[in-house]
Amino acid sequence: MTEPVVQLCVLEVGGEQYVIDLKRVEEILPVQAPTPVPKAPGFLEGVVKLRGEVVPVVDVRKRLGVQPAAGPLRDKRVARRERMVVCKLGRRRVGFLVDAVSKVIRVERSALQPAPLTARPGRLPHVLGVVGEPGQLKLMLDLLSLVAEDA
Repeated sequence: MTEPVVQLCVLEVGGEQYVIDLKRVEEILPVQAPTPVPKAPGFLEGVVKLRGEVVPVVDVRKRLGVQPAAGPLRDKRVARRERMVVCKLGRRRVGFLVDAVSKVIRVERSALQPAPLTARPGRLPHVLGVVGEPGQLKLMLDLLSLVAEDA
């Protein structure tokens, strides 16, 4: 019997590679200018309208506390690669801003390892697990913790 395979979408955020479960991804779009929401958390860029539905937009770089891939003086090549990854979280859709989406990888479910102890007490770690070979590890993002206000 073959082991179950998981498909992961590889995202580039602040010069690092992260993964999310491809099952959560609805679409990958060029970045649209979101409408700001007054008094929203700092990581919430605003909202956009997609096919008649208002979707909140979370900047993953701000959420993780990292600079965009090219740093503060971002060049146009990096800005052109930026994407909004629209994901389904329960009944709602959320757009996640990332530096780039590079590929989809397939890994055996057993290759996913539990998250390291990275969170401070009372804080969400934003990481579900780790996958990859030594020197090429990718952290699996916890999308629900990225949108939680108490993190």
